[in-house]
Amino acid sequence: MLLAQTSAASSAASVTSVREFDWPYAASEWLLFAGLLAAAVFTVWMCYRDTRRLHPGWAAWLILLRLGVLAGLTVIALNPHTRTQTEAFRPSQVAVLVDTSLSMQQPVALPDRASPAPPVSRAEAVRKLLADSPLIADLRKQHTVDLYGFDSDLSPSLHRFPSETEAEGKPVSPAGAAAPAAAAAPDYAAVLAPKGSSTALGDAIDKALSELKGNTLAGVLVVTDGAGNAGRDVRTANDRAKKNGARLVAVGVGATVPPMNVELAKIIAPTDVQKGDSFEITAFVQAQGMSGQSALLELVQKGAEDSEASVVDSKTITLAGDGEPVEVKFDRAPPGAGNYEYTVRVKPQGTVIESREDDNLQTRTINIFDRPMKVLIVAGGPMRDYRFVRNLLHRHPSMDVDVWLQTGEVGISQDSDHLLFKFPETREALFAYDVMLAFDPDWKLVTPDQQKLIEEWVGQEGGGLVFVAGDVYTEQLSADSPAVATMRRLCPVVVDQPGPALKGDAASQAWQVGLTQEGQAAEFLRLSDDPAAAGKLWQQFPGFYKCFPTKARKGGTTVYAEFSDPLSRGADGQPVLIAAQRYSQGQSLYIGSAEFWRLRNYGDELYDRFWIKLTRKAAEGRSKRGVQRGMLILEGREFDLGQVVPVRARVVTPQFQPLDVGTINLDVFDPQGRPLTPPPQLTKDPNRPQEFAGDFRVLLPGKYRIAVAVPDEKEPVTAELQVRLPQLEFAKLTQDVPTLESLVAGTGGKYLTLAEAAEAAPALFPNKGERIIIDQRIKELWDRSWVLYLLVTLFGLEWLTRKLLRLA
Repeated sequence: MLLAQTSAASSAASVTSVREFDWPYAASEWLLFAGLLAAAVFTVWMCYRDTRRLHPGWAAWLILLRLGVLAGLTVIALNPHTRTQTEAFRPSQVAVLVDTSLSMQQPVALPDRASPAPPVSRAEAVRKLLADSPLIADLRKQHTVDLYGFDSDLSPSLHRFPSETEAEGKPVSPAGAAAPAAAAAPDYAAVLAPKGSSTALGDAIDKALSELKGNTLAGVLVVTDGAGNAGRDVRTANDRAKKNGARLVAVGVGATVPPMNVELAKIIAPTDVQKGDSFEITAFVQAQGMSGQSALLELVQKGAEDSEASVVDSKTITLAGDGEPVEVKFDRAPPGAGNYEYTVRVKPQGTVIESREDDNLQTRTINIFDRPMKVLIVAGGPMRDYRFVRNLLHRHPSMDVDVWLQTGEVGISQDSDHLLFKFPETREALFAYDVMLAFDPDWKLVTPDQQKLIEEWVGQEGGGLVFVAGDVYTEQLSADSPAVATMRRLCPVVVDQPGPALKGDAASQAWQVGLTQEGQAAEFLRLSDDPAAAGKLWQQFPGFYKCFPTKARKGGTTVYAEFSDPLSRGADGQPVLIAAQRYSQGQSLYIGSAEFWRLRNYGDELYDRFWIKLTRKAAEGRSKRGVQRGMLILEGREFDLGQVVPVRARVVTPQFQPLDVGTINLDVFDPQGRPLTPPPQLTKDPNRPQEFAGDFRVLLPGKYRIAVAVPDEKEPVTAELQVRLPQLEFAKLTQDVPTLESLVAGTGGKYLTLAEAAEAAPALFPNKGERIIIDQRIKELWDRSWVLYLLVTLFGLEWLTRKLLRLA
């Protein structure tokens, strides 16, 4: 029962005091009061019976005293108290989520050739919506507005616009008072700049609904192109919005018709090329909305001493369907030693206006070196392939060949630059070579320490080792002998004991080379520049009579060809004919037959091409020719904008020993040529003391150059990497209207276009502001000392009266 009320209200909080009794409601609660009433009736009857011989005034006095006590107990039972509550108004809330992924850099509408103005990006259109339209002001009339950005994740709150109204739509300021100053708007262009490499649309909205859940959340306004490409489906957010009673309103940004765009998707080019060797640059072109149209590809070359670049080749292609790559190859001959920049650019023909032009070219730097490849040939005897390959490589202008014929004696003559009579004994001597061709050597003539040097040369220096199996010594690798344990570890396959057929001359039939799928794609096995003709040449080649048996392929080994004789099949399948494995920085290859000289029957050029390409394949780990004591190791040459680039550098002393320092500097130069300061630090790897590891983040698209100084060398070791905008955000260039419509379905919200948003969006969110009790205090009015004294006094007077009247 409300007896009295006072209030003190303000825009922030109000205080209300109410006097109340705890009236009984349940039947059990009425029993107490029924007992008090019965006690009152009994009291009247007893007092009348005890005082019927006395004056009636004494009866009335005693009844009054007893009923006063019962009345006091009744009041206590009703618990009179004052309830003081402090209330505050919690305004309705709307969250505005704006897409900040890189797809928002796309034009908001298709480019118009008739308009000279540059196209407006989606991010700029959103900025105008928030800054120049009444959208935020209209939302503030009933709601507090919180601004968020999202891409791969939801950002923290970027800005809060306080509500302009209190409860029931009443203004915060009373009539006639000055309205509060409008909340200063943030720099939308800065806080909502597109930078995310992916869009987790469903996850971001679901996270916002989870963090903002409450009775006052009216809903979420999502401004996006709908191109979600990460995280969960939008159905998760839709289900949570329905559960929370929050409305979802989606404002779609961007064209709904696919734009026209041609993109240079990828370039494949070598990093280093021997002077005099031709090389190939392969470009892959993709298009959107331009199927069947033509485009011009140009190859632009710029040398270190050239004042300007020049077009050295061009090709016109027909574009395929949306997203289908078209492969274009440019064959080049090195113009001279030095570093050359090759840029491939694509231009659509006709009157096509692209949605973006920043993806129309890519640049690669190729080092043309004139240092000859150093080859060490080790042979257990003068087998045919040894003699032919020795003469071939010795005559090649880009190769220096040293020979150790293990059966040779002082005084013999061999076509080579240096004739050796023992294996190189020092680290410096061995590490000077790029490739070692081992034609069935007797590995027991190579000491265990020298074998350890070979392993270090392959694993840490990037050397290439080629095992050529033969009938005499290769079976050493099949025995579990400590004398050849290191070489057995370097071999890509596990060789088996040869059978009688291999040791004798019983083989009477040649078996074709069984190229695997990897072998058909391997460039070093192409016997012709024409891929189709290369495949036919291997099919026309009769093959070999013998192949050394193998019983296992090691993990990480790539098998390029198998011996096709069905009778030679073992537990691991057909014997391996050609295989290779990466071994840390270098690699080892295995040739399972000593009969490749049979290729000469079909032309010396096929034989020569095979062995030259095989030798260069083995030397891939030595591609950085300028500084052998330093090497920069990257996980790739292309990285996405914002990605962390891990870098490993291998730097050693002139004696090829680890440096006695804990860190070295990595010099990083961005696409504008500015050094990154302070330079990143590379820390020594405790497990690989010759290597240093670290990383840095790339923040600009374009070509980065990195360098590490090498002790006692004039020039540092350098590498280049290309930073590109993440392609995930440009895979879909149109607004995804179906996704946005499914997002808002059943929530009470609606899908709106950008033009409709300012006018229609505020009306879709109900005012869910409410008053809440932030503090409450209860004070019992009967809990006073005088109430106890009164009850005791009444009991005492009744007892005294009865004593004097001799009733007790």
